[in-house]
Amino acid sequence: MTRLPGAEPGQPATAAPVLRDSVVGGDNIQITTARDVTIISRGASRLPRLIAAGVVLVLCGVAAGLWPTLVDAARDLAGARVLAGTVTSRLDATDSVATHDQLPPADHAMLMRGPSIKQLTEMLSRNHAARVRKMNVVVVLQGRRSEPIRIIDVRPRILHSGPVPTGTCLTIPSQGDGAEYEVKVDLDRQTPEGGGSRFLPKSIDLADGERATIDFTAKAELRWYEWDIEVVYVYKADEQPASAFFGEADGQPFRVTGEAKGYATVYGDPSLLGAGYRVWKRNQPCRGW
Repeated sequence: MTRLPGAEPGQPATAAPVLRDSVVGGDNIQITTARDVTIISRGASRLPRLIAAGVVLVLCGVAAGLWPTLVDAARDLAGARVLAGTVTSRLDATDSVATHDQLPPADHAMLMRGPSIKQLTEMLSRNHAARVRKMNVVVVLQGRRSEPIRIIDVRPRILHSGPVPTGTCLTIPSQGDGAEYEVKVDLDRQTPEGGGSRFLPKSIDLADGERATIDFTAKAELRWYEWDIEVVYVYKADEQPASAFFGEADGQPFRVTGEAKGYATVYGDPSLLGAGYRVWKRNQPCRGW
């Protein structure tokens, strides 16, 4: 018997396994002997993985489509405002304001020194001053939902009313800018011009983050009014109209009044005097100097 190379003496000769590679039907086949056949697959079938990837893509698409609705629902549950807004009560040239009482000595002294617009605005707020005859308010509304919000109407809401004040009257410098939509209201009548059913000329549709600017002018001749702005809107097609209310930036209501026949103290227009405010006359009408 012929001994294989490397075999120890006395040991039977053993044939080395024969290793052959072959490819059958896309699989790698290693054959060591006629009785020893090992099939090594190139990998599990890719079909389940493709199905899983497709399911993930579909779920991602559904989630992306539902995400705005889910965010809106979360905001609703949290009680977040559907409609946001900022308000600026503009002071126009030749505007006058009136208070029920005469100004305190400290405010009178400030007027004599010639106050800044900020100081004047704060002083008028402290003394609950009302615009005489008319008032301009600029409202900037912003939608806070992905589903469009339709603004149906923008109108005044009377909080308090009374006789026109007769304490102090003065004229204020101007400030402010223009707007996209206009609303004009006579608080003595409180009905839309032209006999319509609403004050806003046309509805406004706001998408999420979209803004609309409204120039709101209120006037009064007969009485004194504290009021704010009511914005009537529809958030979802199947819901009833809701309201959002806006007042001054410091939380106070707006104030406008008719003009009294006379005021205990009347301050002159500083732009005409060329200096700070001065007491122009007493127990006389506000205008006509």
